Amino acid sequence: MVGAALVGLATASSAGAINRLVLTVGQLTSPTVAASGASVSLDLTQSPSVAVRIGHLQVRRPAMPAFDDLQLTCGSLALGPEDFACRDGRLAARAGTFGSVSAALATDFDPRSHVWNFVGSDVPLAGGRLQIDGVLRPGDWSLTLRATGVDLAQAAQVARPWVRLPAGYKVSGHADAQIALTPHPALKLKLSAQSSDFNATNEPGTIVAQRVTASLSGTLVRQEGALTVDVLLQGSRGQTLAGPILLDFSANPLTLNAALQRNGKGPVVVSRLDFEQRNLIQAHATGVAQPGAQPNIVRAHVVIASLKFPAAYASYLQLALATTWLGSLQSSGEASGSIDVANDAIVRLDGSLHDVNFTDPSARALIEHASGDIHWTAASGSTLPASTIAWQRGAHYGLSGGRVRLRFVTWQRNFALIGGDTRLPVFDGAVIVHTLVGRDLGTSQAKIDFDADVTPISMPQLSKAFGWPVMNGVVAGHIPLVRYRGGELTFDGDLVAKMFDGTITGSHIILNHPLGPWPSLSADVLARGLDLDLVTHTFAFGSMTGRINVDVRGLQLFNWSPVAFDARLYTTPGDRSPHRVSQNAVTRIAGLGGAAGAVKAALESGVLKFFHTFHYDRIGIGCRLQNEVCAMSGVAPAPRGGYYLIAGSGLPRLDIIGNVGRVDWQQLIGQVAESMREHKFVVNTSRK
Repeated sequence: MVGAALVGLATASSAGAINRLVLTVGQLTSPTVAASGASVSLDLTQSPSVAVRIGHLQVRRPAMPAFDDLQLTCGSLALGPEDFACRDGRLAARAGTFGSVSAALATDFDPRSHVWNFVGSDVPLAGGRLQIDGVLRPGDWSLTLRATGVDLAQAAQVARPWVRLPAGYKVSGHADAQIALTPHPALKLKLSAQSSDFNATNEPGTIVAQRVTASLSGTLVRQEGALTVDVLLQGSRGQTLAGPILLDFSANPLTLNAALQRNGKGPVVVSRLDFEQRNLIQAHATGVAQPGAQPNIVRAHVVIASLKFPAAYASYLQLALATTWLGSLQSSGEASGSIDVANDAIVRLDGSLHDVNFTDPSARALIEHASGDIHWTAASGSTLPASTIAWQRGAHYGLSGGRVRLRFVTWQRNFALIGGDTRLPVFDGAVIVHTLVGRDLGTSQAKIDFDADVTPISMPQLSKAFGWPVMNGVVAGHIPLVRYRGGELTFDGDLVAKMFDGTITGSHIILNHPLGPWPSLSADVLARGLDLDLVTHTFAFGSMTGRINVDVRGLQLFNWSPVAFDARLYTTPGDRSPHRVSQNAVTRIAGLGGAAGAVKAALESGVLKFFHTFHYDRIGIGCRLQNEVCAMSGVAPAPRGGYYLIAGSGLPRLDIIGNVGRVDWQQLIGQVAESMREHKFVVNTSRK
């Protein structure tokens, strides 16, 4: 119900003139508005004015706040037949969570063209100021809003009834913005916004923007249910982190230009998306996306025209690799390619490398002048395009090699070398790969087949690269077909290597969980005809000459440490080469059997002290490891107990007899290593 009372008071100088009108309204209700405590006061004296006051006003629209103590005044009112205007106007009210609001107002009406113009200025908005300009014509209108110095954190709170940030996200900084709205021939919104200190973060800290200088402009057009959006985003300063991707807009200014369309509730069609960061990337994309509670990319095609290093490494790779030995690479070169996506999954990838170089400052890895094409597809059974990569020089953890050219195919989680044998240079030799095929890689069902030959590689260079004692000679051999199935690696034949001028053969090799935290290995290892002079000089054991065989049967390693084996080292049967052993070597061998003290005393006194080397007939050292204890043996049992480690010959004859049956394995290994460093050998033993 509307209750109204009109109180008129005429006090003008001319009889019957009305100088002031007051209208009061107790309560007004309608489907869209509810008001109470309202009054309108119109002063018609020489300087006309109007004042409107409403105690409480509620506009029945979602998220609209209620207004209390609303006051609208017009200090200068023009009421001529050709001029209707309100100047020096003012609006003030309390608007719920918005707090106190106020604005300066001005409006005028042209009776001839029936055009209204109005301006609202100095409107407080989220710590900034807002100006509103509007024009109302018959059948048409336009509206422009200009905001300056808006506090973005406050703005996010103000806008919550209409739009919310994703859960856990916060923004801060300041921005200026301008919005223009026109209804014809279609509803059109033009937006431009700028910020020089934009900050954003999510709760886990995986998305961060820090002091970003950026601008956003665009248009939004809605016509007959169709929505068209054109947007231009530019960033010139600051940094943004998105997961492992770090974008530095100061070093690589950003320009993003996109055009999107949507009909009704249908999919969003991206007809143009151009992404560029100077000296980093140029990319273009088109596609279709379906918004909703679970949005997805229906299809997309992305063309990367240029990806430049080192900026690409710093932006896209370095954070992901920071905790690895690849975290400080130096890079150069360029890449390009394309990506196809269907139903949120990559279905095809084509890339090209153009003189790409990676170098680790600590010299653990490098690749020089890499070029080629890479093709991958998610489809199976189709014709697979071949990929080719070549580089001039490569190195990894001290292993260095020359030019390499790889031809392969890759699809789904599978990989296969093609084109015959592939040569991978290593120092002055090479690994010749005959077969390398991987299936279901990265899954628990991964399968790998590999076989190769090793052409002679210099042992001094190889041992230096691995941090071993410098070894003489070369290594060469054959790697039989290696199969990896269900976490187990097996060999279809014997692994044969040429070392120390002899042959080392590994057989019955089974490696379980090589990539897991607790790898285990079982094998038999046999060495034939090793040159003792090369072996002993390599390991600073003292000088020995002759040929030896080594049998290591039932070898069991857990986490690369031996837990069981039955090992024998003995003179090669039928060896006719000179058999000589130095005093240092004699002492070290005696220590293995617990006789180091007695042998050392004998070598330092009597006639033996004048001899630096001795002839021997046979050498034999055995160790059967079980439960971390090594059961020792030698060439043969000694007549008075113990066992021969060295059976001497010639004059003076020197026999070395061991008398310790059981030795703690860890203690033995530790003291062997220590003795080689300090040139002495004392073994604490236990005899049972």
